[in-house]
Amino acid sequence: MSLFVRTTFRLRQFALRLREAVEAHPGRVASGVGGVLLLSSVSAFALVEYGPQPVLPAPGVVRQAVQLDVSQQAGLLDSQPRLLYTTAYVEPSDSAASLLRRLQVTDPTQLRALAREPALAQLLRDRGAMVGAEVDSLGRLRLLQAALPAATPKGDAGGKSDWQQLRIQARAAGGFETRLQLLQAQPQIRVASGVVHSTLFAAADAAGIPDSVTSQLVGMFGTEVDFRRDLRSGDHFSVAWRVYRVGDHVLRVGRILAAQMSVGGHDYKAVWFDPPGHPQDAAYFAPDGSSLARAFLLSPLPYDRLTSGFGWRISPIFHKPEFHKGIDLAIPVGTPVRTIADGRVVYAGWGTGYGKYVKVVHPGGFATIYAHLSRFDVHVGETVKQGEVVALSGNTGWSTGPHLYFQFFVQGRPVNPLNIAEYTPKGTHLPPQLRAAFAASTAPRTHLLALLPPADEPAAARRAG
Repeated sequence: MSLFVRTTFRLRQFALRLREAVEAHPGRVASGVGGVLLLSSVSAFALVEYGPQPVLPAPGVVRQAVQLDVSQQAGLLDSQPRLLYTTAYVEPSDSAASLLRRLQVTDPTQLRALAREPALAQLLRDRGAMVGAEVDSLGRLRLLQAALPAATPKGDAGGKSDWQQLRIQARAAGGFETRLQLLQAQPQIRVASGVVHSTLFAAADAAGIPDSVTSQLVGMFGTEVDFRRDLRSGDHFSVAWRVYRVGDHVLRVGRILAAQMSVGGHDYKAVWFDPPGHPQDAAYFAPDGSSLARAFLLSPLPYDRLTSGFGWRISPIFHKPEFHKGIDLAIPVGTPVRTIADGRVVYAGWGTGYGKYVKVVHPGGFATIYAHLSRFDVHVGETVKQGEVVALSGNTGWSTGPHLYFQFFVQGRPVNPLNIAEYTPKGTHLPPQLRAAFAASTAPRTHLLALLPPADEPAAARRAG
């Protein structure tokens, strides 16, 4: 038998055995083939089960034209004006130009025109008012809106208060159209509580209390609590205040009606009382009817950090011993500085070392100096009331950083400003004939504070009708 015949016979026998194996174990053979293909780096393969296969329908193809040229749409978008919506609050030092610039209005022609707008001048007198504006990408004002009191809400008066909606709108042909629409605002009481973990203002923010209410809180208890030295983590407070709103929109945050604070284990309470027929006696009182009014605030700042005390020290400027006749309070440039008592401004100018400073003389032989200022808000000879802003803090004169240098004088002699409380007499009590009216007016407000949740679970601001 030739070699060719023997080889052909063997191949036929091998083919028959292979066929029998495939028919007997189709799945095992398919797995083996797949493994071989994977190990042999074949780029694409398919495994088909042995046996009849279903007939699949012929694939369909859908064709749709896509417009890829977006230049026309991009051009239309570019041609549309881009508007910026901004808000700002009227500050005591604002001019028309400074307020408008904070609202991102930078067009010089508009700034000059709006500076002569009477309604805008009225708005500037309404400190704390919120202003909204629409400004285009070129810094041109499209629309300005604000709410102005037609009759300023006083004290704790209930009922409705009249307001005006101010709209200053740019005309397409140039110039502005000014409209005042009468609104009727509904007073509403809101209450909240908070716990101090770092600062009073941070705790108030977490409780949903506006900054203007927190500033009032500092002013109310500023003769009782030194917020610089006394406040500690865990101290807590509750407050009820009034807002004026139209619908769901709050037009203005009003005064505090009642508040209580726990500082270092001591409780302080206050309630606003506006005696009927005695508007000159309206003030904050303790629950027993004693007035919270004191001769001096304990600090000219709403918050600060003491960096240098009263007495001997090494001068940071001349690096030699000197007697420091006041205290240094670290504060950012531009912080409002308040006079601690009623008085008269006797100096507002520059002094060697002091930089820009203000000196106020108070009744009874007292005087105060506020130094290293950035700007004056008073002039010589002006009469000022306790808590009135006399300047903004700065970094002028012999100063190594932004801070306020505060001095307190008794009969011409400098004394430690941290001891101001020693010179502050207690407030007087209400006259007996006003006690009944006081109890009837203040009891509902103090009751609101008692309804608040525990101070360790501060609540967001709640409405109280």
